[in-house]
Amino acid sequence: MKRKQHHFLIFILLLLFMFFPVLGRSETLQPASPQDMTWKGSISSQKEQFIKVVETQEQWSELWKRAFDKYAPYIDFEKHVVACIFLGHSADWLYSISFGKPFMRDNLMVIPFGLPEIILELSGPFKASGQYSMKVFEKKKDIKMILEEDYISRKRRSARHSAGEISARRNTFSTCQCVVRPAPLQ
Repeated sequence: MKRKQHHFLIFILLLLFMFFPVLGRSETLQPASPQDMTWKGSISSQKEQFIKVVETQEQWSELWKRAFDKYAPYIDFEKHVVACIFLGHSADWLYSISFGKPFMRDNLMVIPFGLPEIILELSGPFKASGQYSMKVFEKKKDIKMILEEDYISRKRRSARHSAGEISARRNTFSTCQCVVRPAPLQ
């Protein structure tokens, strides 16, 4: 009888040792900070350009349904907003979409973004597929938040359009080569 009790006690202790570290770890793990939440990709069903700060659950759900045909991840819109950039299916090229540090200007919270070009030599014509980037930012009470393309990125893209460089690039035929040249954010 004592032997069975001894084995039972050892069995219980082994179970405790096996599961105690899991219980201890799960209590110390912190959930990801909402400001660390980002979504990026090169394919979405968002056909039109969409550059906006999403501030409500309704807008967020509609965007995810339209762009991905999925339910939107939970965001507490009492405390956060989501900066969303979708370049659409008529984008002229691939970009490395980046967000800068928000700053105040004229009672507006400006979230700067850049569109540094990704240099590619394609084996066929470029076809946009709905490139996007979204990032969660802390909401500032009673302050309107806007997205604004940084000056360097906007100037570079404007110069390429006026020089006809974009349409010439669409007909580049070569092997695939990828170089990222990020534009500094102001």
